[in-house]
Amino acid sequence: MATLIPRLMIVVTALLAGSCVNAPVDPPRSAAEPEPRNIILMVSDGIGFNGWLAADYYQGRAGSQSYQTTRPDGTRPVVYGLTHTALNLVDREGALLGRDAEPSDASGAVEQSYDPSTRWTRFENAMTNDFAPVSKIYTSYTDSAAAGTALMSGRKTSNGRINMDWSGEHSFETIAEMAMDLELSAGAVASVMVSHATPAAVIAHNVSRNNYAEIFNEMVASDLDVIMGAGHPHYDNSGDEADETDYQFVGGEETYTAMREASGLNGFEYIDTKKAFNALAAGESLPARIVGIARAGATLQAAREGLGRADTPSGMAFNDHVPDLATMSRGALNVLHQDEDGFFVMIEGGAVDWMGHANNMPRYIEEQIDFNLAIDAVIAWVEENSSWDETLLIITSDHECGGIWGEGTWTNSEGGPVAVDRSIEALAAARFDPAEDVFNEFLVVQDRGAGNIPGYQFSSPNHTNDLVPLWAIGAGSDRFAEFTRTDSQARALWGDIYDWNGDYVDNTAVFVVMEAALRR
Repeated sequence: MATLIPRLMIVVTALLAGSCVNAPVDPPRSAAEPEPRNIILMVSDGIGFNGWLAADYYQGRAGSQSYQTTRPDGTRPVVYGLTHTALNLVDREGALLGRDAEPSDASGAVEQSYDPSTRWTRFENAMTNDFAPVSKIYTSYTDSAAAGTALMSGRKTSNGRINMDWSGEHSFETIAEMAMDLELSAGAVASVMVSHATPAAVIAHNVSRNNYAEIFNEMVASDLDVIMGAGHPHYDNSGDEADETDYQFVGGEETYTAMREASGLNGFEYIDTKKAFNALAAGESLPARIVGIARAGATLQAAREGLGRADTPSGMAFNDHVPDLATMSRGALNVLHQDEDGFFVMIEGGAVDWMGHANNMPRYIEEQIDFNLAIDAVIAWVEENSSWDETLLIITSDHECGGIWGEGTWTNSEGGPVAVDRSIEALAAARFDPAEDVFNEFLVVQDRGAGNIPGYQFSSPNHTNDLVPLWAIGAGSDRFAEFTRTDSQARALWGDIYDWNGDYVDNTAVFVVMEAALRR
């Protein structure tokens, strides 16, 4: 069995002299600081400043979203950038190993880096190892497993690990486990499969993010009170009955069958209908513990097909058989709020990343709008049922995906700024290639009015290590100021829009701030 060790014990060789892979050391806490009893972490998977801005422009709410403005009680959100570096596995000669390398192939691990003094000297510096002479994707930047581990446990690891060190030998304690040890309730909510990397990182410990059945079984065997997401074995991505059943995302057929029985599994009540999710959101007949698997395959909406025309960014009607993320979030908060001691919950808009990989801006915007509406619902719930004096809300992303920039940032040797169709060839031609294309200047996405897709270019089908945004509201949010550095070029690009001074923090600081909030 893997050994559970405190987060500050492992020291890994750093890529840059003087860098540190551990979380920042906690300073003393002032007795006068507000003491949150509820901690809500909301993660939009795979979106940076430009992607965030694209959806805000489409909504006509750039800089005026509910979490970007002062709340009615005078509580003002803070805003930062966030770095999200992981560890790269290396062989005995120090050469980088690929994303799928086994722990046995590695002799060590080195930290990735984000350095504003060099980020802006070449366009491709955010994805440098995608290209020759290295050509090993995900060695310049994190995946969701390593990023989720950093957010939930404050520890750096290599890509693919879930709350395990790079060697796969040691486990990390998560913020959810700490909360439950203090008798708080805890939960995980996602718009993708509930055993996917980010919700898995709330509680699971596994050498591979792809071990979905193992991860789900660890989740339902834990003391979590809320587990909600997609991954239904009997439905496809459009809400129709699936031609083939796939039980891996819900722990295997035996686990799924046990959950559906009247006696339930490990004290959980099981739901999967939209009506049942709506009832939870309305606060009706709240169970002590809930597993909710929406009637969709991989995602609630992002991968739907053949549903007819509608006034949506993609022009396709939504799957009407599943709840939206806002409904799931309200339901989760209602269940968790039954614990008088408080709660921790992670809520993920998981398919933003999927649409970034696909370079599909209309559906990318749809997914981010769904996430924004979930934030609105969470903020409304807090102001109706709690207060900002006892609640800490953190809103961020785990990494950027797609390398999104404004139209005209580079000129392609072939193809235009946007793919002419969804073919593999057209998508590839529109992306940036340093050997063929000409970089012009860093441009933010261009506002073309509410209801219109902004001007944009996708430079990559992969993740990049560009900064992502972070907003925090409520008790304990001021602690982020203790861990900042500044990126003046990033501030020049997005600072005026989001009232941001260019300060950024490492993703391990999110864990540190949440951990401090538990010490009340």
